[in-house]
Amino acid sequence: MNQVKTLIIKFEGELKNHEIPQFRGAVISAVGGDILFHNHDGDGYRYSYPLIQYKKIGGSPSIVCVGQGVENIGKLFESGNFTFQIGTDIRQMDILSVKANKINVQLWESTFRYSLKKWLPLNPDNYRTYNALTSLDDKRHLLENILRGNILSFLKGIGIFLDGELKCTITELSTPYVLKYKGVGMTTFDAVFSTNLSIPTFIGIGKNAALGFGTVKGISHQI
Repeated sequence: MNQVKTLIIKFEGELKNHEIPQFRGAVISAVGGDILFHNHDGDGYRYSYPLIQYKKIGGSPSIVCVGQGVENIGKLFESGNFTFQIGTDIRQMDILSVKANKINVQLWESTFRYSLKKWLPLNPDNYRTYNALTSLDDKRHLLENILRGNILSFLKGIGIFLDGELKCTITELSTPYVLKYKGVGMTTFDAVFSTNLSIPTFIGIGKNAALGFGTVKGISHQI
């Protein structure tokens, strides 16, 4: 049984999308050099699934912790420092709520429906492939394969390897739209998909999952 712990911490106040990287930087400053908070190893990058993620949930600044990230987030509580600099603003962000959960991340005979917000599936190579396709069905099939790969990367990052076939079907897909990150426009999608895997709600998958992109939630949950 692959039981995965998650912890969702919501802070008082509001956060805009472009402030999420600044929120992340402020939290890192508060706790020091723990690698799981910033996903960097020296001058390089930790190429693994981010176990501490920064995003907004219901407009509130939030941190989502997965697996070992749940243990390491204790360093933030130990610091007792919830005064964060967001841009030029100094904000006191007291904790609004803390929600712990455990979920069996495994394959099932039944399927689950999830929404996927601000998903970044296209790197330069598959962006060219996507644009070269003329059939909407072919484009959806390509995105389903990428989504399956994103989910498998998440599973590998938390030490889970499936004994069976992971199935993913995109049932709703937005028109692609562009969001800027560090001044660079990125092609982004919102989607609804079904899968035979149970996935923790509010985790991120795909590119920039640590910064609020690719947030997954069960259809019954409201973000």
